[in-house]
Amino acid sequence: MKKHLKILFAAALMVLVALAVSGCMSASADDLYALPQFSDDYIQLQGLINRILESGAEYAAPTAGSYRQAIQQEDVDGDGKKEAIAFFNFLGSDRPLRIYIFRLNDGAYEEAAVIEGEGTGIESIGYLDMDGDGAMEIAVGWQLSSGINMLSVYSLKGYQVSQVINTDYTEFSICSLDSQYNSSVLVLRISPAELTGEAEIYSMTDETEIVISSCRLTNGIEALLRVRNMQLADGKNAVAVESSFNGSGIVTDILTVRNGQLQNITMNESAGVSSDTVRSYSVYCRDINGDDVLDMPVLVSLPSFSENVSYYMIEWYSYYSTGAKAHICTTYNNTSDNWYMVLPDDWIGNITVRRESSNSGERSIIFSMVDEEGRNSGDFLAIYALTGDNRAERATYDGRFVLLAEEDTIYAASILMDGTELGLSISPELVRENFHIIYSEWITGET
Repeated sequence: MKKHLKILFAAALMVLVALAVSGCMSASADDLYALPQFSDDYIQLQGLINRILESGAEYAAPTAGSYRQAIQQEDVDGDGKKEAIAFFNFLGSDRPLRIYIFRLNDGAYEEAAVIEGEGTGIESIGYLDMDGDGAMEIAVGWQLSSGINMLSVYSLKGYQVSQVINTDYTEFSICSLDSQYNSSVLVLRISPAELTGEAEIYSMTDETEIVISSCRLTNGIEALLRVRNMQLADGKNAVAVESSFNGSGIVTDILTVRNGQLQNITMNESAGVSSDTVRSYSVYCRDINGDDVLDMPVLVSLPSFSENVSYYMIEWYSYYSTGAKAHICTTYNNTSDNWYMVLPDDWIGNITVRRESSNSGERSIIFSMVDEEGRNSGDFLAIYALTGDNRAERATYDGRFVLLAEEDTIYAASILMDGTELGLSISPELVRENFHIIYSEWITGET
């Protein structure tokens, strides 16, 4: 126990020093060296956990998903007070994996329930209210062995552990796709050997009856890449399942519930593939225009003046729950330099691009007009990614203007030809407005 208190003391001291250095608090030297004050219930909880550790257990935090802490807090019983949930592995035991739930009672934590499981670890965990009673069910992904996972969902009414769902899975997601029910569990399974997959959604009625609906995923998928809850253009909830496809591509299946049934609204039933969402370029769904609707990328080839290089623009579409789609915008994405440009409508069908670089820390994309026969009829815009010590000087060289300055890179542009000569809308203001950085997305448990 002394060891754990020393660790807690060191962590608290670091926080206090950081606050002082940042100017977030005003304190004397004596204040800085004062012992941190932990609440009595926290110290008492640590004592309960230490006794479990001293009995031969070790922490077994979930390895994937949004909840990866070894000790978590969640209002499990819906009374407004958060319980503490701790994850352990009792090595050598028949059921080594255990999840302890501690409730706060009269200012002190006490053990309220224990969930036991078999396997090598806890893959992920989720909290959801399936029957709308205000209390949480706990979804636990047990890792039985490499590549074999079992999902169990437990009801904890009155802190009595009762298993309500038990099924194998590749990935699972907590979602709410059907307004008839509360939160549900979407289970995804793929077979790398057969290149097939399926989705099942588990919901619960107010009378605690489990309702199951399923649909197919695209044939030819090899591995799940991203699973994201999303909103459709008509306001319905959905889940976007993005998978590696046929060796080098990506495909997206969009799943939602219609008329009480789980449906893959992008699936071409005759082909068994979500044909419209297949692409060879590593670009994922995203909310491209900030309207809280996840948009789908579709690649469109641009004319190329080199036999060895291909360039693409991306058409972005939003989907409705019927499977219909609407065009949102068109972009050119430069993933090497982490930026994209929204292309004005009068550019579409009239332009191409090429990449140029130098040894002086200067990389550029040149936008060019193409004539009816696909030939270059004039360069009109260059966008630069500038690095190196003299990047600020080069950002304003020869008519260039700055788009964005980051820590190690300055993005700049240069209009090479008057837009009126080309019949294109182009100005520094338009380029600045349509230029955006591609920021890395942190989606826990996904690549």
